Amino acid sequence: MTKRSSSRQTQSVGFIVIAILIVAVLVLGALAAILPIGGSNGEQSVDEPSIQVTPGAEVEKLQTQVAENPDDVDTVVILADVLANSGRVEESYAWFERAVNSRPDDADLRLAFGRALLRGERWFDAEIQLNRANDLDDSNATTAFYLGQLAEQRPGGDLGAARTWYQEAIDRDAQSFVAQQAKSRLDALDGSPASPTASPGA
Repeated sequence: MTKRSSSRQTQSVGFIVIAILIVAVLVLGALAAILPIGGSNGEQSVDEPSIQVTPGAEVEKLQTQVAENPDDVDTVVILADVLANSGRVEESYAWFERAVNSRPDDADLRLAFGRALLRGERWFDAEIQLNRANDLDDSNATTAFYLGQLAEQRPGGDLGAARTWYQEAIDRDAQSFVAQQAKSRLDALDGSPASPTASPGA
C-alpha cells in the first residue's frame, strides 16, 4: 500500500468519525426536544435527565470550525445545541442568537433556542422564541408542549394556559412521545397520578 493511499484512508476514517459525532449530537438534541424541563419549584413529576453530549475538546473543535468558516450556520447550530444539552446553557445563547440572525424563519431553530432559554429560566426571552416558533409552525406538538412548560414553570405560573398548551400538544400529534408527556403533566395538574414516563426508544 502506498503512502498516498494510506493517507487517503486515514482521512476517510477521520471524516467518518466526525460524521458519527455530529449524528450523535443531533440525535441527542432531538431526544432533548421531547423531554420536559425540570422546574425550579420542585413540582415537576418528570425530571430532565442530565445529558452530557460531548467533551470540551469536541466543543473546541466545533468552535474552531466556526472560526475558520463563519458562514457555516449548520455548525453554529450544532455547537449551540451541544452546549445547551451538556450543562453549558448560558454559553449557548450567543451561538443560538448568531444562528437565529442567519435563519430568522427557522421554526426548529427557534424552538431549540426557546428550550435552552427555558432551561436557564430566561422566561421572557423563552416566551419570545417559543411564540415565534409556534407562529412559524403551528402544527408542531413539541412547541406546544414547551409553551405549556413555560406557562407552568414561570414565576406566578398560569396553570390554565399550561393545560391549554398541553392539550394542544396532544391534539397536534396524539400518538407522539411528547403527547404522552403532555398527558402526564395534565394528570399531575389535575391531581391525578401521572402515568409512568416511557423511556425514549422503549
